Amino acid sequence: MQAIIVNQFGGPEQLQLQEVPAPNGEVIVNAAWAGVNFVDIYQREGRYPGVRLPWAMGIEGTGIVASAPADSAWCAGDRVAYTTGVQGTYASQVAVSAAHLIPIPDAVSLRDACAAIEHGLTAIMLTEDVARLPASGSVLVHAAAGGVGGWLVQLLVARGLTVFGTASSASKAEWLQSMGAVPLRYDDGSDWVSEVRDQTRGHGVAVVFDSVGKSTFAQSLEVLAPCGHLVLFGAASGQPDPVDVLQLMKKSITLTRPVLPHYLNTPAALQAHAARVFDCLSSGTVKLRIHAEYALADVAQSHAALAERGTQGKLLLSIHSQLA
Repeated sequence: MQAIIVNQFGGPEQLQLQEVPAPNGEVIVNAAWAGVNFVDIYQREGRYPGVRLPWAMGIEGTGIVASAPADSAWCAGDRVAYTTGVQGTYASQVAVSAAHLIPIPDAVSLRDACAAIEHGLTAIMLTEDVARLPASGSVLVHAAAGGVGGWLVQLLVARGLTVFGTASSASKAEWLQSMGAVPLRYDDGSDWVSEVRDQTRGHGVAVVFDSVGKSTFAQSLEVLAPCGHLVLFGAASGQPDPVDVLQLMKKSITLTRPVLPHYLNTPAALQAHAARVFDCLSSGTVKLRIHAEYALADVAQSHAALAERGTQGKLLLSIHSQLA
C-alpha cells in the first residue's frame, strides 16, 4: 500500500509517498479521505515530542471498514471516521483500534465527515469542556476564518455572544462579517487591541481562543477582561514565551493549554462529542467549508498552503474518494 512517510524533519519536501507493508491492527480501514492539520506540520518539522523517524503522517480520516475481528462491533462495509489515538492516516489503508472508530451517519458523506471531525471535535471540546463561556458578552477568536476558528465563530455566534475574530485578509474579514462576527484585521497595521477595547468600552473580552501563539499571545492577555480566560490551543506562529504568573495575577486571568485526546479519553466521550459534531452539521448550526482537495501525491502542496495561512476551511487529501 501507499503512505506518506517523513524520513527527515524539515519542510513539505520531506513528505515522501512510499510503498509500505499493509497495516496490522484490530480494524483495517480502506481510507477514502484524510484531513490536513497544523499538528501535521508540527510533526513534520519535529516540533512535537515523541515523534520518531521514520514517521507515518496524518491524524484523521474517513473510510470503509475492510476487516474486523469476528467479535467486534464493527463489520466490513461500515462507514467510519477516526482521529484521536490514530497516526498514519495519509495512507491507502489504516489500522484503527475499535475504541477510536466513529460511525458516520447515513446523511453525511465520507468527504464531509473528514472535513468536520477533527475541527469539529476540537471546537466542541473548547466551547463545552474548556472555556468558561459567559451567558452573554464578548469573546475573541484568533485565526477566526480558519478551520477550527470557523467552527468556533459559528458555535459562539449561535450562543448569542459577541464574537470578535482576527483575520489576515479582506476576504476572510468579509466571511466573518457574514457569519455575524466582528472582524479585526491584523495584516494591514490595524490596532485590533484598541478596537476591542473601544467596542467593549474598555472592559475587554471574557475568553480568548488563541491558536496562533507567539505573535498574538501577549495581546491576547491584554484584551482579556478581569477574571478572563485565555484558551491557547495552537502555535501557528511558534510557541509563546514562558509566562510570568504575575501577568495573570494583574487581572486574575486563567490560562489553559488543552489537548483534544485528554478530553476524549473514553469511547463514550468520543462518541458523545462526535454526535455533537454531526448534530451541528445536520441542524445547520455550522456550515462546512472545504478550502481545497489534493491527491495523496500532492500532499506537499497542501502543507505549503496551510502554512501560508491563506486558507479558509478544511484541506483534504483524496485517497479513495470513490468509496461510498
